[in-house]
Amino acid sequence: MGSWESIQEDGSNVFVDWVAKNAITTIVVAGVCTDICVLDFVCSTLSARNLGFLKPLENVVVCSNACATFDVPLHASKRAKGAMAHPQELMHHVGLYMAKERGAVIASEVRFASNNNMGRLDV
Repeated sequence: MGSWESIQEDGSNVFVDWVAKNAITTIVVAGVCTDICVLDFVCSTLSARNLGFLKPLENVVVCSNACATFDVPLHASKRAKGAMAHPQELMHHVGLYMAKERGAVIASEVRFASNNNMGRLDV
């Protein structure tokens, strides 16, 4: 979504087309840098959904236990020119909070179940 590689020469978007072609109603997000990459993807996806570009997408779920971010302690940031402190646990929760406030569902556990060959997501 937020990558130039997803935009094709004809102006179409691979991610948007994939959601529509596969009738995706829920996307589960996991990744590194909760407060940066994960949050960027969630915000971009929710914005596109809210503007009607990602039909039939309904839910963006962030699995909090499948995300993490990096740690730069205050003492380390003071020794490195241009560095800023980035407390891992705090920034992870800030990213989750911001994603939730923008409309994502935050789940600590995600289970996929099959019922009559129809996928179901329990969060």
